[in-house]
Amino acid sequence: MKQKIKYPVIISLVLASYTYTFAQKFTIPVFPDTQAEVSGKSDLFYSQIDWIVKHKDSLNIPIVLHVGDLVNFDNYDNWEVASKGFKQMDDNNIPYAIAVGNHDTEAVNFDNGSAAPGNVNQNLRKTSKFESYFPTNRFTLQRGRYEKDKSDNAFYTFKVGETNWLVLSLEFCPRLGAINWAGDIVKQYFNYNVIILTHYHLTTKGEIAQNNAGYGDFSPQDVFNKLIKKHQNIRYVFSGHVMTSSLKIDTGDHGNKIYQVLQNYQNIDAGGGYLKLFTFDIEKGSIDAKMYSPYYNITKIDSSNFVLKEGHVNFLGISC
Repeated sequence: MKQKIKYPVIISLVLASYTYTFAQKFTIPVFPDTQAEVSGKSDLFYSQIDWIVKHKDSLNIPIVLHVGDLVNFDNYDNWEVASKGFKQMDDNNIPYAIAVGNHDTEAVNFDNGSAAPGNVNQNLRKTSKFESYFPTNRFTLQRGRYEKDKSDNAFYTFKVGETNWLVLSLEFCPRLGAINWAGDIVKQYFNYNVIILTHYHLTTKGEIAQNNAGYGDFSPQDVFNKLIKKHQNIRYVFSGHVMTSSLKIDTGDHGNKIYQVLQNYQNIDAGGGYLKLFTFDIEKGSIDAKMYSPYYNITKIDSSNFVLKEGHVNFLGISC
């Protein structure tokens, strides 16, 4: 049984090394693609960071997520802006996880966004500037990686109330080795609610993408078949890459609901400084999602706002 809802958004994960024993309600901000902001309108990008820092305590923010394409061009100017922004979160002890988008790699030309010379598939796995500006020690909740000193495929854990959470970031249209590694991690953490964070998953029509975007390895549909639907603790998938918002709900092999959310507004006012805010209420079993711009202090009045209520959402309630 499948249910598909066009538009937005949902859910997220959160919090890793910290334990919020009594917090039953928390918010996880999710950055859509920030590439246009970082390369041309950094005031929008910095406004998002400033707002998160200001509200980290009042909203019980355990972790911040980014769906990838942090930068537009793989050059030092873009990476300097991105790193400066996230340093504010470092300084305020706010954990985060970043999926690697295609623009965060050497597959994209460093000055104009076109395909870089050479083997594009091989270049897609070259992330030297990302690793240089965001070494593994910046990810304070990171527990392990597929490759040494590379956060392209990594996982993060945290606990809220009596629920355990795991965020697993996957590279763009991942290699089979990364998919198999991810499956091993998910099985090892069988009593954790899992959020898959990856750059490319849903299409603009709210369907799971069937191709490798022309230069990746396995398609999002392959990843869904080989990994996501096989494990009952995988609950959420967050992605970007294409415009604008979609929510797709599928049922996994074990009867669990899988909430897949697309968020990306890069072609509208460079992103408009919008953040996806997921507010989880463990006691009520609900998730409230909205798209909010701190820069303009407005919430989108469209289908990107929704609430999943008790009876629809459930959280694994197995403590560590």
